[in-house]
Formats: sequence, structure tokens, C-alpha cells
Amino acid sequence: MLMDCPNADEQTQKLSVLGALSLYLDFINLFLYLLRFLGDRK
Repeated sequence: MLMDCPNADEQTQKLSVLGALSLYLDFINLFLYLLRFLGDRK
């Protein structure tokens, strides 16, 4: 994944990894929110 951009410096690579991790966690939190919202029905 990071080898796709050999010209990118280390700072850019770290920023892209953190950005991807943040997006991944956002989707997990959205999924958990929907489970809580929809699972509260009795």
C-alpha cells in the first residue's frame, strides 16, 4: 500500500495511515451507533 508512492516522504505516509485509521474508526462508530439506535426497540 505505502509502496505505491515511492516519492512520498515519511511524514506523508504516516499522515495517510492515520487518516485511513481515522476513517475506519468512524465507520465502526457509525455502525455501533446504528446498532444502539435500532436495537432499542421492544
